[in-house]
Amino acid sequence: MTVFKKIICLVFLAAFMISLVWGTHVQKEEEAAALLRLHVRANSDSAADQALKYLVRDVILQALDMRLANVQSNAEAEKEIIQALPGILTLAENTIRDAGYDYAVSADLGEADFPTRVYGESVYHAGKYRALQIYLGEGRGENWWCVLFPPLCFIEASKDMAVSVSSETEIIRPKSRLFEWWQRYFRIQ
Repeated sequence: MTVFKKIICLVFLAAFMISLVWGTHVQKEEEAAALLRLHVRANSDSAADQALKYLVRDVILQALDMRLANVQSNAEAEKEIIQALPGILTLAENTIRDAGYDYAVSADLGEADFPTRVYGESVYHAGKYRALQIYLGEGRGENWWCVLFPPLCFIEASKDMAVSVSSETEIIRPKSRLFEWWQRYFRIQ
């Protein structure tokens, strides 16, 4: 094979690889724009604070369930959450007081970093997402989060279908006969 043909092949391969990477980047941006997440941060990592976090989570999800049932977009979901936020904070504060604690509760609706998350057969990639973040006390403990829109939190809370992806998870590496041939043909290791 002539040098010219090798160069042409390499240019086409490079263009193909760039289009794959760009397509994944665009997909992640579109995914992030279409989602709204809920993030509940516990006061600390103590067993009591973690249990309290789940009580507050359940109250928040119950309050948002009907409000978000018929929304059709992320913007509509945010509007509903903004309207419901004072009541959500009151419910969270009451839940904490009823459990015998006096932690403050605060909230933030904005961008936050999230790791990769798997819901059933869908993968939500790591990145910045719009999120309603609820902080219990100092908000320094382990957190719990899910996707409010589309409404996957309600699926997770009722069926426990979400699984966190950790660094210990086996990475699946697809094989390509074309790529293997290409490596053999050009003696690429």
